[in-house]
Amino acid sequence: MQSVSLARAKIQAPRFRSGLIQREDLEQHLGDALASRRLVLLVAPAGYGKTAALSRQLQRLPPGCAVVWLTADEEDDLQRLLSHLIEALEPLDPPWRLAPEALLELVAQGRLREAAAALLGALEATDTANGVIVLDDLHAVADARVFEFLGHLLEGLSQNWTLVIATRLEPPLALGRWRARREIAEFDETALSFSRQEVQDLWRHATGQDDPERAGRLHERTQGWAAGLCLSLEASEKSTASAPTGTWHNRRHLFQYLASEVLEDLPDELQEFLLRCSLLSELTAPRCEQISGNRRAALLLEDIEHRRLFTSVLDGEELTLRLHNLFRDFLEERLRRIHPEEVPALLRLAAEGETDPVRRTLMLLRAGAWDEAQQSLADATADMLACDEGNQVIRLVEQFPADIQAQSPVLAYARGLCAWPHYQYGAVRSAMEHAAAGFDAMGRHDDAQRARAMQALAMFFCGHMADARRLSQAVRSRPMDLETETLSELLDCWYEAYHGPVDGPGERLAKVVDLLVRGGSAELWLRCQTRVNVLISRPGMSAQIQRLVHGARAAAGDGYWSLQANANLTEAWLFLWQGRIAELEAAFQKIEEDSQWLGQPPGLRIRLLTLKVMYQVICDDRDAVRATRDAIAAHAALLERSGELALSYLAVAVRASAAIGDWPAVRMHLPSFHVDSGRENASLQMFLRASEAQLAMHEGHLGEALTTLRDLATRSALFDTNSLDATVRTQLALAELAGGSPAAAWRALEPLIERVSASGDVGQVLVTGLRGLTELSLAPWGGAASGEGLAALRRWLEIARRFKDGSQVQPRASGPQEGGLSARELQVLALLAEGRSNKLIARALDLSPHTVKRHVARILDRLDLASRMQAAEWYRARFNG
Repeated sequence: MQSVSLARAKIQAPRFRSGLIQREDLEQHLGDALASRRLVLLVAPAGYGKTAALSRQLQRLPPGCAVVWLTADEEDDLQRLLSHLIEALEPLDPPWRLAPEALLELVAQGRLREAAAALLGALEATDTANGVIVLDDLHAVADARVFEFLGHLLEGLSQNWTLVIATRLEPPLALGRWRARREIAEFDETALSFSRQEVQDLWRHATGQDDPERAGRLHERTQGWAAGLCLSLEASEKSTASAPTGTWHNRRHLFQYLASEVLEDLPDELQEFLLRCSLLSELTAPRCEQISGNRRAALLLEDIEHRRLFTSVLDGEELTLRLHNLFRDFLEERLRRIHPEEVPALLRLAAEGETDPVRRTLMLLRAGAWDEAQQSLADATADMLACDEGNQVIRLVEQFPADIQAQSPVLAYARGLCAWPHYQYGAVRSAMEHAAAGFDAMGRHDDAQRARAMQALAMFFCGHMADARRLSQAVRSRPMDLETETLSELLDCWYEAYHGPVDGPGERLAKVVDLLVRGGSAELWLRCQTRVNVLISRPGMSAQIQRLVHGARAAAGDGYWSLQANANLTEAWLFLWQGRIAELEAAFQKIEEDSQWLGQPPGLRIRLLTLKVMYQVICDDRDAVRATRDAIAAHAALLERSGELALSYLAVAVRASAAIGDWPAVRMHLPSFHVDSGRENASLQMFLRASEAQLAMHEGHLGEALTTLRDLATRSALFDTNSLDATVRTQLALAELAGGSPAAAWRALEPLIERVSASGDVGQVLVTGLRGLTELSLAPWGGAASGEGLAALRRWLEIARRFKDGSQVQPRASGPQEGGLSARELQVLALLAEGRSNKLIARALDLSPHTVKRHVARILDRLDLASRMQAAEWYRARFNG
């Protein structure tokens, strides 16, 4: 979680002391621009009063006009700037249609236009007549993507919103277009400079005297530069008059002037206090006391405010000051010149009090505290990954010097963890190997053990199963902490899935869940959910997957959207396997909403597609199967080729094609499986042979098909993944029937019937396809088949037909349903109709504001409404009419 002070400081317009003189021309033009232009641009060097002019004018906007303020700094890239902008919008309760955090993931994927469109949609649906978004100090941002994003934002900004940019340099935007359309208002240093009359008014206000001659000399010397005027009036008249020409626009001269005429006139205690606190972007008593060691910090801050020492005040329960940029730059430069030996220690102290992990790590990097910065990042990585902030972790890694990046096991470990959710197993393997060796060299053997456990998993998914097993056994031979033991059990779960025993995966997954329940982080729960659904046919797996789902939901709590979405998807596989049509169809809606809310993350999307295509196979919806199969193949083509994951997903597409009899598609994709990467994967090799046998049978080569399928049936249960055993046995039964041997066909089918009847997991049979089940049910079995077995076959066929016909009645939900809303959503809607904000709704229902946002999004989607106001009207018309 970021620090409250940081969020408040960056998204709050600074407040300046009352009593400033009127600047009627500037204020009139700026007010008109804010009311009528799409873009308002204030471009001038430091000290021209851009922030003060905006802050003053915003206070004069008409009632009901929303104001969103964000001060940029050098630590901001697009993701960080956007996250603070989202925070600044919170008081307006914008009706997000996808998770605000998903905008950051879209940005990370380079989908800037989509991210801008999502933000624009939320702005347009926000219940406000007019709004102004201010980006102050935008010159501090070096990330070029920020300006690309702003270009997209400007292109779609509705007429009731105005974007204001205050900067020292003209931003790299396509301004010519907006100038031609007369949709931009620009204020440069000429417009912002004080006129001669305004300087006279300022002199009169500051000195109580009317002296046009002196005021005129001051105007000539400063050329109306606001900072120069402020300095002149703060310092003595004599020193101002004698200041060298060019002081106000020469950084070196200005800093000398500040030293001699401002800082050195202050008490020694206040000087030292200011110097040390200049390393803080915002000044509060606790932070200033920590970094300065002065217990009178609160009194000194009050003294600074009283003296008007180039600060603005932020609203809040405690006094919070922000130093003007020029003054802060001067103080920090002087601190580094006078007390250079103190700066690293002071930055460390500042980092200790910083709760935002990004800013804390960056402070430590500025201090050259490489070890502490690495530890800060390491401490934050798991939670950042659970919050889908892996790209932010990588950006922090890249802030370290190149030699440290190359050598550090801590940074290598962070890189490996970030690669895991993207299925980049080759990168995980390399990073974790580097990390393990480095940790061992440092004597950090527990960390080395964790890295090697991850390395083994990555090797396994790269197809090097034997090597992965040997490495895992070496890890197990030494002491393990909970995370390492969990990962080792997970490796054994997968290894035994491909090498036996048949019930090994279920027993291993039970141990994984036991360990996770003992103290696994949300990120570790998420890591361990990877694709366990492919093992669902194994004995005992359904029960353990259900435990995994329940545990993941508990770990996610009222947050961690990706973990919740993965749990929902994993549970949906259970519904399919158990033939629970109504729950499955409801789950599809929930998962689609999850995917939309999270910005359609590729990893979640391809897993949802594989579930969908199996459902469509059962329904015998051939057009839908073809469309979804093609989408799976397209997604698989984008996956890293170092492992077998792409082939595993492509195998699902091929099996779906075979199930609906699309043999040209089967022929097209099968050559992709004749590669070395699947050599150690017995299940993948078995799938390839089974598919070739099906194709041979279709082409009339029955003998060839029978030979292959009979051989596969001897061990298909041992290597069963994705219902491979059911496919082999049903196809073998059909081949034996075609060969005139119903007794042999029944022998092939009977073990499957017994297993499915005992477990109730009928889905593994249904996904073999309606056509094959129909043939088996209607086959002339004679006396070869048992009555119980034939009854089971007919039950399977009936369930498949229910899927196809959609005839199963939806179960009634507990509690009233209106407009497709759940009871909880109706509660949220009732409070929304009362005019309560997300925070107040969250407090009333004991939810997090993030969960309330999600409920509001679902309400708007299900009622097909655009805004909170429309939703409130819908509720009042239905329940209060």
